[in-house]
Amino acid sequence: MENLVIEKIGKPEQKISLPNLKVYYPFTTIFGRNIQTKVVGVTFEGRQEVVARLQMGDKVWLEMEPDNPYDNNAIKVCRENGEQIGYINRHLAADIVHYFRAYGYPVQGKVSMLTGSRWDGYSLGVVIAFKLPTPKRTNNNGHTSTFESWEDDWNF
Repeated sequence: MENLVIEKIGKPEQKISLPNLKVYYPFTTIFGRNIQTKVVGVTFEGRQEVVARLQMGDKVWLEMEPDNPYDNNAIKVCRENGEQIGYINRHLAADIVHYFRAYGYPVQGKVSMLTGSRWDGYSLGVVIAFKLPTPKRTNNNGHTSTFESWEDDWNF
């Protein structure tokens, strides 16, 4: 039972202003806090086998990877069992990583579409959907210290 506990990633930021998301990111659709985006990096490090085992509706976790040698804003996408699928596009990740830092926990998402084929040299792809957590009301000191759980409004 202990292995089912999700540990806090780091100390949450005391105050966060909502980032101004761009109108267009490659292969991404944004509706308010709902984001649907193609996962990148699925052809590296044997991830095609992981993608091949995915099904539509599968739960995924998005987690910051600040020690990534290529991008300190990297947000990796993993299956529930911890197998890495890939990453969020670096431009989108740079704009939403503040949400992840303030929230302090991995963010849940789901597989919304599987693309591609393994036939004739083509590669598989995956599109995920997730919802950014929303800030709670400010406390007596005027700070937004934590984020509300988005579990209650996950279905979109």
